[in-house]
Amino acid sequence: MERLLVVWCPGILEEQEHGREARVFGAVVAALEAFATHVDPVRPGVCAVPTRGPSRYFGGDEVLARMAADAVARETAADAVGVGVADGLFAAVLAARAALGRGPVIVPAGETPSFLVPWPLSTLDRPELADLLVRLGIRTLGAFAALPGPQVLARFGAEGALCQRVARGVEGELPGFRLFFPRLSPGPATTVVTRQAGFWGDSADVDARATRAVAGVQELLGPEAVVRGRLQGGRGPAQRARLVPWTGPRTDGAGGGPGTGRGGRGPGGQDRTGRAGGGTTSGGPWPGQVPPPAPAVVLSRPLPALLVDGAGGAVGVTGDGIATAVPARVSVAGGAWAEVTGWAGPWPSDERWWSVRGRRRQARMQVVTATTAHLLTRERGGWWLEATYD
Repeated sequence: MERLLVVWCPGILEEQEHGREARVFGAVVAALEAFATHVDPVRPGVCAVPTRGPSRYFGGDEVLARMAADAVARETAADAVGVGVADGLFAAVLAARAALGRGPVIVPAGETPSFLVPWPLSTLDRPELADLLVRLGIRTLGAFAALPGPQVLARFGAEGALCQRVARGVEGELPGFRLFFPRLSPGPATTVVTRQAGFWGDSADVDARATRAVAGVQELLGPEAVVRGRLQGGRGPAQRARLVPWTGPRTDGAGGGPGTGRGGRGPGGQDRTGRAGGGTTSGGPWPGQVPPPAPAVVLSRPLPALLVDGAGGAVGVTGDGIATAVPARVSVAGGAWAEVTGWAGPWPSDERWWSVRGRRRQARMQVVTATTAHLLTRERGGWWLEATYD
């Protein structure tokens, strides 16, 4: 997680008459650029400086923070300004807010989770989530962070799970807080580094051009308009994929799932008797998660399907998660019947079991035909086509 110095100027957070806040904010950014090679305007009244290079050059975070406070104070003499340093944008902003009326607040490297513990839930800027958690007796980021992650995801969804990761200090930034995106294209106050094409390899130049192009699109359409996929925990394939705002080149090293063999096994790495093969999961334990590889196509709206045994009887799933018969034929959306040549599962799941109305019980099964493979879901007394494999 990137370590940042944040300058918080509450007096220019809101739009004022005659554009005063824009002029003052521009002067603040210019003052920081006098000793920092990169200043990131986050939103009006808030800007961030990566500390790695400047702190090493000037002798530490404390020295850098004092320099920033002095430089900004000269431009905003009549306004209170806070300067904070921490790991991640969220914690650095809170440190800067805590610094108002006092000297810079420096959160030691690696201690961001402890720093976040006493802060109220309102700092997440999610009123509905905070209201519900307070009614459950949870009032601070520390109490929220201590909840089991899988239960938070099941109860509050992907947004709640992300907020918990931020509260834990694992994720550094809340989506939607950043209104400005750093300008990566050449322009005023931008240092342009030139090099001989191909000297260091062509991939770096391609990545840089792609990054500038995407940043330009975000400047035109807004920071939330450009997204990328992220793999997360979940049971079904639709739950495991999440779109998040693009915030720069990927550095998480995420890659594809493990390879799988095809020697007589179904798409989930299982043999035709339904015995499970190997597989990995993302995040914590997810009982009922479908093993890799992932399907090629996930339907936005599942299609009704029929699954029968050799005698034409419907195949069901018992309360213990066992198929009532061996699948023999499958039909999707009233189409032609196809012979089932292999199958795996079922994988039962029981989500939101504590809720009378929100409880959802499912069982997923993979079936292979002569031409394709399907991921079927048993729910509400019927089968549904959720995804297909290539």
